Amino acid sequence: MTSEEKSMIADCRIMVIGATNFIDRVKAELDKSGFKSINIVLGNDVHTEIGLVDIVAEYTGESYTHVKGNAAIPIIYPFDFVEGAGAIVIMPDDDNELQHKDNLRLWAAEYMAGYCAFWNMEGCDWLHSALPKIREGKTSEAAQRTAAHICARIAANIAVGRNVKHFPRFYLSKNLE
Repeated sequence: MTSEEKSMIADCRIMVIGATNFIDRVKAELDKSGFKSINIVLGNDVHTEIGLVDIVAEYTGESYTHVKGNAAIPIIYPFDFVEGAGAIVIMPDDDNELQHKDNLRLWAAEYMAGYCAFWNMEGCDWLHSALPKIREGKTSEAAQRTAAHICARIAANIAVGRNVKHFPRFYLSKNLE
C-alpha cells in the first residue's frame, strides 16, 4: 500500500453495521488495514452524533437501528453465514432498503442464495446448504473471521477510491480457513 493510499484510509469515514458477536474481529481487521480511529456505536446509543472518525461502526444485532444525523457515508453490512460470509455495501446515493429488515442476516442469506440460483452462479452451493443453520441462528468463528476480512478489504477499497460492488450486488465467500 502506498503512503498516499494510507493517508486516504486515514481520512475515510465508513459505517459498518453487523452483529456484536464479531465486533472485535472487525475492529482488528480494520486496524490492520490502516483505520485507526474506530468508534463503536451500540444499539442503545442510537442518538450518538457521528463524529470525525475514520470508521463508525454500529452493531445492533439482527435489525438495523437508525443513527441520528443519517450520515452520508458508505455502509458495509458483513454477515456470518456459518459456512462462509457475505457483505452488502450501500453507497451514500443508494436507497437503503436494508434498514427496515427485521432479520437482516437471514434476509441477506436468502436474497444472496436466490440471486445465485437465478443467475446460475458457480461457487454458491455452500450458502444454500447453510440456510437451515442460519435460520436456526447458528454462527461460526471461521465465518466471522471471513466476514471481518471481507469488510476490511471493502472498506480499504472504498477509502482509496476503487470501485466496489454495491446493492443489489454483494460479496460472498466460502470460509477462508
